[in-house]
This record gives sequence, C-alpha cells and structure tokens, in this order.
Amino acid sequence: MDNMNESRRAVFRAALATGCVLCVPAAFAADSTTKSTKPAPGDAPAQAKKTPQATVQYQPKPKGEQKCALCTHFISESNTCKVVEGKISPEGWCTLWAKKG
Repeated sequence: MDNMNESRRAVFRAALATGCVLCVPAAFAADSTTKSTKPAPGDAPAQAKKTPQATVQYQPKPKGEQKCALCTHFISESNTCKVVEGKISPEGWCTLWAKKG
C-alpha cells in the first residue's frame, strides 16, 4: 500500500512541476506585454483608439441641455473628442456625454 501512495505522490509532484514549468513563463510573458513602456525621446505619443461615432449614437444636434461644447471629452480648439473619432460639432451629442466638472 505504501508503494501505491508513493507512486501517486510521484505522479502528483510531476504534474505540479510540469504545470509550473508551462504556466509560470506564460504568466510572466502576459504580464510583460501589459506593462506600459516609456516612449523614447522624440517618439510620437501613442494615440488611444477612439470609438466610432455610430457606436456611441453621435448626432450633430444636442439632446436637451446636453451638447458636446459642455462635455468633458470635447476639445474645442480642434472640434474633436478625446474618446470619439472624427470631427465633432460643438452642438452635437453622444451616449458618452459627461458634464464638464
């Protein structure tokens, strides 16, 4: 009976060791890809991907008192948005509207 328990223990140890050998490097590799790296001097900053206008139900007219000119995401100098792609009307509106604080 002791030989059977020793065999089971050996199998479990081998399985655990194999799992560690296979999984730990994969976990470190996944972790290293999610860390942000500082851009080298002179590199252009990476732009975040913006959401398409259709996805956020963008419309060129306000929804009541809510309009892009009063939204925290609106960039008035360029009539663009921090989170929605394309040209944005100051009188427009979308589902991501958030009042300027």
